[in-house]
Amino acid sequence: MRKLLVNKILKVGRFLFEAGVVDYFSGNLSIRWKNQIFITRSGSPLPLLKPQDVIVIKEGKPIVGKPSSEYIVHRAIYEKTDHRAVAHAHPPTVVKIAFQMEEDKYIPRDSEGRYLLGEVPIVRVSVPSASKELAEAVSEKLKKCPCVVVYSHGVFCAGDDLEKAAGLITALEQSAKVFK
Repeated sequence: MRKLLVNKILKVGRFLFEAGVVDYFSGNLSIRWKNQIFITRSGSPLPLLKPQDVIVIKEGKPIVGKPSSEYIVHRAIYEKTDHRAVAHAHPPTVVKIAFQMEEDKYIPRDSEGRYLLGEVPIVRVSVPSASKELAEAVSEKLKKCPCVVVYSHGVFCAGDDLEKAAGLITALEQSAKVFK
């Protein structure tokens, strides 16, 4: 099972890069399986992930290796929700639109976006990356919806499957392009 989960993370990393929602240095992915979290290593480029770039964190055991700096957010999502996969990216159009939104939500204008995403909350926190405040805000919102935009930072999407979570990021970016 380990090999299957690691290969899924590698595949989705390339997909997100090719979709243009992460650059070479950004984004992170994780999958929860039983009492373990498979997560990308800190600083590992998603388009070039190798098996050694996926760290396995076992509940109640010391962390071996250096997981993504956003591990705190992934862990909070798994602790507070039933989601089994989390994808985090920095889709440029979504980030740009969030700067322009006065409300704390993005409502897709296109029918596909509304169908797949519904209303997408925008969270504004004082430390928008790798913070306890961010972990709390994102995990609370993901109890009720599949995607959250983090103002000035990016997007976290979660679900039962990593491919679906990543697909929601690309759907959100596509919807944002239509919105402009």
